[in-house]
Amino acid sequence: MSRKIAYSGILLALNIILLILVNIIPMNTLFLLGLASLPIAIVIMEYGPKAGILFYIGSVLLSFMIMVNKAQWILYVFTFGIYGLVKYIIEKDRSFVQEYLLKLLVANILIILAYIILKGFVYIPINIFFILIFEISFIIYDFVYSQFIDFYNDKLRRFVKR
Repeated sequence: MSRKIAYSGILLALNIILLILVNIIPMNTLFLLGLASLPIAIVIMEYGPKAGILFYIGSVLLSFMIMVNKAQWILYVFTFGIYGLVKYIIEKDRSFVQEYLLKLLVANILIILAYIILKGFVYIPINIFFILIFEISFIIYDFVYSQFIDFYNDKLRRFVKR
């Protein structure tokens, strides 16, 4: 049990370090938010979805305190931060086409929620080009996320002593 807590704590610290970098490095914000979303996948793979939910809650609370730009925090909370849990739930016993349709549906719902919250604070131009870029970017993000999961399972997992 203490090993589980310690490993999850290290992953949460990594997550928070990546989110601190969002404050420091003004460029590549989406890239850093995407990287910060990966540790939850490890927690889910190692300890299950309940631990993943606790990790997400911890990440949301800590990131609220350390992220200066609350618009970026909202984006993290509603999209990148929760995506590991969404991906885990959707990728159970479904066909490839069903998975992608559900993932695109959920991603669009989450980004619309984030947009509704953010539109009062930040101007975000919405047009067909923006929507198309989002859809393509999401598919690439999901592919890279899946590649990370495979890499962790194939190469890194054996170094984690359980």
